[in-house]
Amino acid sequence: MEGGFLKQVRPAITMFLILAIITGIGYPLAITAIGQAFFPAQANGSKIILDGNVTGSVLIGQPFSDPKYFWGRLSATPDFPYNANYSTASNLGPNDPRFLAEVQARVDALHEVDPNNTAPIPVDLVTSSGSGLDPDISIGAAVYQAQRVATYRNLTINLVNALIQQNIQPRQLFVFGEPRINVLELNLALDKYPNGTRNVTLPFDEQAWESEISAAPGMQPMDWVELALFFAVIAIIAVALGRYLYKKFLHGIPNFIEKSILQASNVDHTREMDWKTYIGSLLLFNGIGIAFLFTLCEIQGLLPLNPNGCPSLSPGLAFNVAVSFVTNTNWQSYAGEAQLSYLTQMLGLTVQNFLSAATGIAILLVLMRGLVRRSTSQLGNFWWDILRATGMLLVVSSIIAVFMISQGSPQTLGGPLNVNLLQPVRDAAGNLISHQTIQVGPVASQAAIKVLGSNGGGFFNANGAHPFENPTPLTDFVLCVMIIAFPASFCFTFGKMVHDDGEGSAKEGTAIFIAMLVLFVGFLVLTIWAELRGNPLLAPLNIDQSWGNMEGKEVRFGSMLSSLYATAATATSNGSVIAAMESFTPLGSLGPLLLMQLGEVAFGGVGCGLYGMLHFVLLAGFIAGLMVGRTPEYLGKKLGPREMKQVTIVILLPIVTILTGAAIAILVPAAVQAISSPGPHGFTELIYAFTSAVANNGSAFAGLSADIPFYNFALAIAMLVGRFAIAWFTLKLAGLLAERKRTPSSAGTLNTHSMLYIGWVIAVIIIVGVLSFIPVLILGPIAEAMI
Repeated sequence: MEGGFLKQVRPAITMFLILAIITGIGYPLAITAIGQAFFPAQANGSKIILDGNVTGSVLIGQPFSDPKYFWGRLSATPDFPYNANYSTASNLGPNDPRFLAEVQARVDALHEVDPNNTAPIPVDLVTSSGSGLDPDISIGAAVYQAQRVATYRNLTINLVNALIQQNIQPRQLFVFGEPRINVLELNLALDKYPNGTRNVTLPFDEQAWESEISAAPGMQPMDWVELALFFAVIAIIAVALGRYLYKKFLHGIPNFIEKSILQASNVDHTREMDWKTYIGSLLLFNGIGIAFLFTLCEIQGLLPLNPNGCPSLSPGLAFNVAVSFVTNTNWQSYAGEAQLSYLTQMLGLTVQNFLSAATGIAILLVLMRGLVRRSTSQLGNFWWDILRATGMLLVVSSIIAVFMISQGSPQTLGGPLNVNLLQPVRDAAGNLISHQTIQVGPVASQAAIKVLGSNGGGFFNANGAHPFENPTPLTDFVLCVMIIAFPASFCFTFGKMVHDDGEGSAKEGTAIFIAMLVLFVGFLVLTIWAELRGNPLLAPLNIDQSWGNMEGKEVRFGSMLSSLYATAATATSNGSVIAAMESFTPLGSLGPLLLMQLGEVAFGGVGCGLYGMLHFVLLAGFIAGLMVGRTPEYLGKKLGPREMKQVTIVILLPIVTILTGAAIAILVPAAVQAISSPGPHGFTELIYAFTSAVANNGSAFAGLSADIPFYNFALAIAMLVGRFAIAWFTLKLAGLLAERKRTPSSAGTLNTHSMLYIGWVIAVIIIVGVLSFIPVLILGPIAEAMI
């Protein structure tokens, strides 16, 4: 290894410690100070104050079962409904008998308190949310209950309808999200009028009322507008950011802070490395990260910033967490709000959200240099690359974090909120619960970088479904855009590099972007269509499924936005879904699952998405060259046996690892017992887990009880293979390509930015992915769809 391995130890340790302090302490503390200064109400949990007492949070639902109150969604949180100590979904599949039993029980309860109501029951009233804390119901769900509430309170129906109308939250900025009603605020408004109040008249707009309660099913015009805005904003940001990244990483020079860090780390940023030194530095740096995070998880019970008194994690779980976040997977076999201290969330998880994303960027930079440079072994300096990438992520994340606070994401180091429930509830043991504990913390700072860096690890167990982690439709839109736009921008960075090299066209980057976009849109259409169809098993129960399949989804997002986010989070290595993937319809879950199995090349993660796609581009070019009888090449670089060996390994290794891991799990009794669902759905839980781990995605069919020794270690190994084995062969490929000379273009040179070639690349990706995984897909989601 050029320069000697020991010479990289000081930069590795020093750089890690400096960046950990900046991103794990300085960044969240600075965001906390800004939040407390400019948005104190939102930063501290959006509390509702009534008569001087904290009655709840605007963003967190409360349980209601008294007929005189409007009821909210079903809640699957442990011990009692809407237990804000531990957010979770039911994690029941659409065909699960337990799910159907819960729906039937809610239907029976609604009919018991309102026997004369024969109207179809809105689907959100009989399904549970993805967080278990959804504060909202649809307008239809409120209207369905209006007469019952009026009767039990001896109020006029006009007064109740007027209160409903006053509490309608329209689409944000007229476009984003779904119209909805906050149940707690509506019930608080009701309590202002004593039972029997019949002589009060409130303003009521009958014309608006008819429009508000008669929304047609399926995709609404504003849904189409939001989708159009989504793709337009992505394109604009990707092009602009791609050019900025080109300047930063190709022509940037250290500023004062960067110079100071490089000097302290004893790094000469002008001294470049060959691929062996580069991968050695990368593995050493990330190895330190694993050891540090593992240790932090093991001793968190002894450290400060632990207001909930979280004990240390078990060694197996701590190892899984450490590997998960360092590999940019962010698989969560734990509940963040219940098991991790603020310090671990900040100094452990947030740090790796930055550094693992920066590592992906560094790997991509090397591969791009390998394609552009000629007759050299020098591919850049890892320490300079990781420093620049981290700095850029830090700036953008800070902007997003402040925006998140303004919308309601907490950012505080104070302990949880304790509020009085409007209606006490009994827990599983029959004890009367009159208080709700609402977990807060430094949420916004982590939520911002988890999305920007294609990480996905949430502060809460329910991740993006939690009202604090993704509070409004506008935050959802911004986060969803950044999930895609940032990885997509590297396509245009690559195009700029190739064009400026003089041997290629900037259209190369555009061609790759189009190929990614076509794949993404195809799977998005499948997922939205499947989820908007609803669950046919609910049809006999007289349930209105105009909103589609709402089990495991939040009312503020609905089925369309939940499907969009799920597709974006699995097309990339983000995984921070806003709905319970377990509860998607079989075909609705097929799209996200197959997107990961294809290698997450439809934009993919930060850095890793493009370098994954470039392997398929090289494979497509190699096959096309052989088909037309020319020596295979790409951008003037000959593709020989050595290069194609690395490409083949990178494409096949994840496939082999996923299938092997799942096969071994089936033979381990404890692993099989951890599968909660019967039949094909249970098999999908298993294959999804290993797919998500190898793809470094982190989303899950959370019905699988993954916090057992087998899965903690088996999935950690899968994550390591998916990240660092792929990195090894990618950097080796870059080294081989960099050593190649250029072949001048000629009339016979294959046009690699034509529509024909774009279609050919897409075909190769689909053929490789589908042929590799069609057997397990048939045994899983396809078989379930046919039940």
